Amino acid sequence: MNIHVPAPVAVREAGERFGHAHGRRLAFLHIPKTAGTAFGAALSQRFALAETQAGIRLGMTAGASHPQLAESAPHCRLIGVGAHLDRDKLDAIEAALPQGERLFTVTLLREPRARLISQYRHWRRSVDSSLASVPEAHREAFLAARNLPLGEFLTTGLAFVDRHFRNLQCCMLTGMSTAEMLDEAALLEAARASMAEIDVVGTTAAVDDALARIANAYGWAPPERIVRLNVAPDAPPPPFDDATEAAIEAFIGADLALYREAATGEATAPPPRRLHAFFRPGRALMDSLVDGSATHFTMADALHGRGWHVREGEAPGFARWTGPGLVSDIRLPAPAAQRVELALQLVSVLDWAVVEGAKLTLDGVVPAAPPRIQQREGSPWLVAGFDLPDAGNGLRDLRIEVPFTRSHAEIDPAIHDERQKGIAIGDITVLAAGAMRPPTLGALFWPGGDWAEAAPETLVDRLALARHEGEPPVVERHLGFDLPLMAAILDLVAPDHVWAAALQTQLSVLERGMPTARPSPGGRLAVVATLFELPARGAAIASLAARHEEAVLLLGCAEDHRLRALLANPLLVPHVHLVGCTNAVLVANLAAMRRAGGPELVNGFLLLLERIASTTPELVKPLRRETGTRFLMRLLDHSLAMLERLARGRLAGTALLQPLLPERAPGAEVRAEAVQARFATLQGQADTPLRLVDPPMLASITTLLGLLAERGPESEAGWEAAQAAYDRLFRMVGMLASWEAFGLEANGTAGLARRLAWQGGAPAILPKPLKPFSEYIDFYRAESRIMQRSGFAPGITLTLDSLGGGLDHVVRLNQAAREIELALRLLAKRFPEEEILWVDAGCSYGVLLNTVEPPPALRGRCRFLGFDFNAPGIAVARAAAANAGRDHCRFEVGDVAQAREIAGGARIHLITAFEVLEHCPDPLAVLRDYRAMEPGMLIAGSPLGEPQGVLPGEQHLWSFAAEGYAAMVAEAGFALLGVNRREVGRFIGGHDWVTVTATTGDPAAQAVI
Repeated sequence: MNIHVPAPVAVREAGERFGHAHGRRLAFLHIPKTAGTAFGAALSQRFALAETQAGIRLGMTAGASHPQLAESAPHCRLIGVGAHLDRDKLDAIEAALPQGERLFTVTLLREPRARLISQYRHWRRSVDSSLASVPEAHREAFLAARNLPLGEFLTTGLAFVDRHFRNLQCCMLTGMSTAEMLDEAALLEAARASMAEIDVVGTTAAVDDALARIANAYGWAPPERIVRLNVAPDAPPPPFDDATEAAIEAFIGADLALYREAATGEATAPPPRRLHAFFRPGRALMDSLVDGSATHFTMADALHGRGWHVREGEAPGFARWTGPGLVSDIRLPAPAAQRVELALQLVSVLDWAVVEGAKLTLDGVVPAAPPRIQQREGSPWLVAGFDLPDAGNGLRDLRIEVPFTRSHAEIDPAIHDERQKGIAIGDITVLAAGAMRPPTLGALFWPGGDWAEAAPETLVDRLALARHEGEPPVVERHLGFDLPLMAAILDLVAPDHVWAAALQTQLSVLERGMPTARPSPGGRLAVVATLFELPARGAAIASLAARHEEAVLLLGCAEDHRLRALLANPLLVPHVHLVGCTNAVLVANLAAMRRAGGPELVNGFLLLLERIASTTPELVKPLRRETGTRFLMRLLDHSLAMLERLARGRLAGTALLQPLLPERAPGAEVRAEAVQARFATLQGQADTPLRLVDPPMLASITTLLGLLAERGPESEAGWEAAQAAYDRLFRMVGMLASWEAFGLEANGTAGLARRLAWQGGAPAILPKPLKPFSEYIDFYRAESRIMQRSGFAPGITLTLDSLGGGLDHVVRLNQAAREIELALRLLAKRFPEEEILWVDAGCSYGVLLNTVEPPPALRGRCRFLGFDFNAPGIAVARAAAANAGRDHCRFEVGDVAQAREIAGGARIHLITAFEVLEHCPDPLAVLRDYRAMEPGMLIAGSPLGEPQGVLPGEQHLWSFAAEGYAAMVAEAGFALLGVNRREVGRFIGGHDWVTVTATTGDPAAQAVI
């Protein structure tokens, strides 16, 4: 394929004066193998080194959504030198700049065939050492270039090759993520629109001309000629066969059309207007999503309106009177929502009839119901709800019309103020209102079978779940439970297409249909991903979802306290549901979201999900020190600020989201010494939730912050210490924030834990919840569904070592059985004439009840009764009892509180609860319920000393020391007989173990066990 090299690209006919771009930041959109290295080196000579270093830091692989862009961009003047920043990243950088500031953007194009061949040769020169630390997909592509001729290389079908060679110039001009779902015609149109916005476009054939144009724009002296850098020795390309030429032509179609059009200056049509960029969302919408869909206006703010008197009062309680006329207008910030609630703080009123007759309109719309008065924080507020025609643009016009005005002089002649006034108003809030969770699964997904009318909370109960076979897939957090759950959801709702959003993912086994076919086949789409795979994928997800009438996102590994705060936003509540499991799975109806709030709401939601993912410890850890320390130090600072707020009292969920929009409030530099001092102060405070945090976790943070302060974040040791400290602080903030949602403030066990902690020494009881209890229930229901589907052998029998779970589990069961046998022998002696009733709470498969043999003295006069909420487990227990002829054993689905009724009012002699209390929201309350049943004895056992803050959130809600476990049993009203602490974990692995034996009678009258 012989292509004539066109004339140099003509720079824009701007008619611009010399130096017109002076002071603007210069951004270089560097397309690989377009003489960019030499061009960038020439540009960098015009800037101070400190102004250009950040250019390398911005070339991150994490994607344009990464909030580090917003942290770094404002601190540099030359952007893109030393990196390959596409249009998406430049959009994200521009969005992070001060309001209204625009980048001066330049780029170079190259004849597409020559560029492709040059890049192929460059990849072939890659050395083994450069491939040692790159992902497997990258390494595979580079090795293919080294080992295959060009034609075979281009047709390998490797996604990484296709992404970096097919119309790369158009893709980078459009944005790599934005371009992913575009066909060639749409890609060319988008690239033309993007190029029309670039200030200087040059070619490799005329690099000096492009540099001269830039020099003229900035008012620099004429540049010297550019010396070529990073180029291979000149050599004519080898002759290619027809198949290779055809492969090249297939890879450069759009690039060639764009290059010819740019070179000749003859566009086939006026360049289209570039669409709203995914990475440059509307500020009002993002504020609404991060601030909980509430906006606040105080009279200390600038007033845009008419019909108001001057500001009165003192900070923070400023107010303004309406008047002197009857109508007052004001333009307010407002969330991007159609249903809103407006609240006006009434600071003063001269005549209450003015308030009663006041009329309100918002954008000319009257309230949906008459305004009402509410008392909030000691002040009356006038509150009204509005149903507006659209979601708006972040501003609303409020009109207040009063029936009459009065003056202070009319009320009290001693006051010499004759100004006519209506109502004195202080703060004004506008809140997105009326949000309700999806009422049915049909609303959460789409209309379908009989499942569509069920409530989302019953989703797990309708799934045909199967246990994952083999080793869990290796990702940031294991998917051994999440993957079967996501597969079962897809089987239930039956989408036409399933697309795994990540380029290399363990979820590709879930794909079906033709989700990315062009033209779009239509139908129902499900997008699957994990939270950690989202960075750089949001734009592609939004683009693909827009091509389908129905589209949902299933997001695994969604265990994140900030994600829960985001999902509470009224704009999102009607379209989302979180399914509890090992990691939590988010279901988000992107199509319904688009219908309610337009494409921008989908974009904003996905962009924030990307930023949540990018700031998880798992994805912060791979960041290199060379990317700059400012971002990591800001994350540490924010985590510490959240801990400080949690220590003082309640924390609004929206506060957790603030770091996701760092461009709103660029912060000062964070010093390591200050972070260390603040954490030390926080630890020294009394009566804070930190008293219920495991001391080793606190000690490790203290050590890490000390190392960070000593070495500094720029050192390797300091950098690693900062990353490790952030990981622990992140987990601690998530844990303490979850405690609020879990209701630990009114929790009896938490109250006991606090009292024990205040007595000094190591905490004896530690709370562990990391999510609402409803999500833990989802997990147990899912486990039950798996058991139900798995079934069991008809002739099943049980032994103490028949259920697996590891050696420690077998040891625990055998130890528990021995203690129960001793207790039964004692009870047989104490009650020689009674039928002994043993009730086992949380009996699971009934292993203990089915294996503990009644002592000889009890044979024929004992009953064993087991309870569990897991119906399939109870079915196994019943079958095993029947097969073993254990007629004295009975098993019921339900709560142990039913025992007295089922036993016909008989006395309960023994209650056991093994591996139960650590699963209960308030184990002290459970023990008190046991005590109210007046058993003769109690034996309870749980694991010892489990760590806090483990992600994903474990199913155990409490961690006990032996002393705390015993104190809890005593607090419930039992008299202790014995505490057995068995430290078996260090010898055989697994958990250490504690059991407590207690009685409701006089311990002195009991025989020693």
